[in-house]
Amino acid sequence: MIRVRVPATSANLGPGFDCLGIALNIYNEFEAELSEADRLENVEARFDNPDNLFLKAYHKAGEAFGVNDHVHARFHCGIPVSRGLGSSAALSAGGLACWHLLHPGRMKTQDALNLITELEGHPDNGAPALLGGLTASLVSDSVISRKLDISPKWKYTLFIPDVEVSTEKARAILPDSYPRNIAASNGAHAILMTSALARGDLSLLKQAAKDQIHEPYRKALIPHFDEVSRNAVNDTGGVFLISGSGSTCILISEKSLSASAEAEIRQLPEHWQIITAEPAFSGTEYKEETWHPIF
Repeated sequence: MIRVRVPATSANLGPGFDCLGIALNIYNEFEAELSEADRLENVEARFDNPDNLFLKAYHKAGEAFGVNDHVHARFHCGIPVSRGLGSSAALSAGGLACWHLLHPGRMKTQDALNLITELEGHPDNGAPALLGGLTASLVSDSVISRKLDISPKWKYTLFIPDVEVSTEKARAILPDSYPRNIAASNGAHAILMTSALARGDLSLLKQAAKDQIHEPYRKALIPHFDEVSRNAVNDTGGVFLISGSGSTCILISEKSLSASAEAEIRQLPEHWQIITAEPAFSGTEYKEETWHPIF
């Protein structure tokens, strides 16, 4: 069996709606081999069917390259589901990566980016899941993604409540249109945020991370969002953002969260899990003796 792992991703990052994302060192792992029929192991019953995103991605790759076969896959999933940490993108990236390794020499990185964006609908999770690190992406004739620099000074803390937020619900809560001044402002904020992350400029990050497109609406789907945000920011001086469509939030700061602030947040009724993370710079990888990048 081949062995693949795909990192979690935190998308949007404030003003980078549908275009910015960062890979983090929480992983889904997949072992796979060719089979006479599709078979999944270690999968929740609700996901053990042909609509499983791993299987859909595997067969979408097969359709793209004119191959019709089946896969036996064993899942080891560490990424929480429906929490805004790219669990669906990880499944899609895993399916594409396993197809690529089982049919070597056919799929290029650009093919994988295009396919995962078709599956996901936008590239903000798919690109960092495949490529690793911090990525900016746009969809033109094909998907254009670039890895961006990140200062090593940042600390990343994830706040994961025991609350699911579906992508569909998070999309539905957003307005259908925005005034021109908000669109222009958000674009400027996203550009300067990438500069702040690269340069390690906390004062710029605090200004640039402000979003007007999705966070003002989606925070209503996350119980005690304002309280947790206020506590984390007052304690560390960092910026507190919704990860993807939620419910996870991510704190980017220079200082670690104190034990007292962590204890206060953990007492809230949503049973907030608080973990530290680091960027996963290699993206999707396969294992021989050690892990190696695929794309």
